[in-house]
Amino acid sequence: MKKITAVLLALIMLLSFAACGGKGDGETTTEAPSVQQTEEADTKGNGSANDKGGNKEDDSGNLLITLYNSDSDEYHALKGKIETFDTGIDSEYGMTGFRFVSPKNGVKVRLEGIMWSPIVNDYECDYTYLEITTEKNKIYEFDCCVTETIPDFRLVAEYDGKSSEYYMSMDGESVKNVIEMMGEDFVPEEITEDSAFYQLCVARAASKIYYDGFAENDDPAVVWDTVAYAVTLNHAKMVGETYYDVISLTTWELESYMDSMYPELKGNYPGIPEECNVEGSMKQYSDYDVTPYLFERFSTNEFYGVEDNGDGTYSVKIRIDDYRFEGYEEFGLAVIVKPDANSPFGYVITDVVDCDLPRG
Repeated sequence: MKKITAVLLALIMLLSFAACGGKGDGETTTEAPSVQQTEEADTKGNGSANDKGGNKEDDSGNLLITLYNSDSDEYHALKGKIETFDTGIDSEYGMTGFRFVSPKNGVKVRLEGIMWSPIVNDYECDYTYLEITTEKNKIYEFDCCVTETIPDFRLVAEYDGKSSEYYMSMDGESVKNVIEMMGEDFVPEEITEDSAFYQLCVARAASKIYYDGFAENDDPAVVWDTVAYAVTLNHAKMVGETYYDVISLTTWELESYMDSMYPELKGNYPGIPEECNVEGSMKQYSDYDVTPYLFERFSTNEFYGVEDNGDGTYSVKIRIDDYRFEGYEEFGLAVIVKPDANSPFGYVITDVVDCDLPRG
């Protein structure tokens, strides 16, 4: 009987100790599941890394990834399997270590080298240093240069039609240590008279008037000279109405104009005619040269606002005054545009039609 009682007391004490739990000192550590743990969770309905829709039990909302700077305690607290990438970046300004973790499978993450394009008013990606698709809770690590002003690199995360960008530059005089990159739907900036895209609309509107009765809209000369006109307008706006012999562009810059002004071409651009205001560049730093072109300065324009057409498109209303003949003639035109996340301008032009403009 005593033996039975002793055994029962021992069992009670053992169960009581187990119920008290682990360390007993209150210390907690942020841990990411190992690859094996992640795979085990995937077999329970959480989806796989190739599942675009993500895992059904994920409650992280629009959080795509969390980025940790090596100066943060959170960076060093991450535990688990770490996949390290050698980006090959070697900067004289020094490098900073980063780690990121995603609560989702299937988030596409890229580290891009970028340079500012004033003629497009956006950053051009000139090289991709890192490109992966995340596994849920897996830790990824890389080094990157963080600049004080204009960034040279950006991290891009994309998932299920939403995206987020983080530019590798200091926030004021410091670097953010923990950044939550939230996925957002694409929302283009408002079109105003100061927008770079507005100059593309002006060029298409003026081209319709200038070439009316002389050439078809798909004529190669019309296409290339209209693009040259838009480039010239933005360049003049950029440098203050001063025109140079040539305006040099990269392929990305020229294609940004072409794809936004003539998206129906789908990248199949017509050959450049011999006598044209666009030609290939022999310079090392550019691919194309544009001769400043303003359709012989035959017209002026006035912005009449933007109207929502209710079908996903907008009408950019412009008045063109044609001075080629005695006196001048007024034309009201609506440049039909639609938002496009693939355009650095935020929109593409789908048509140009006549319209009535308010008087007075």
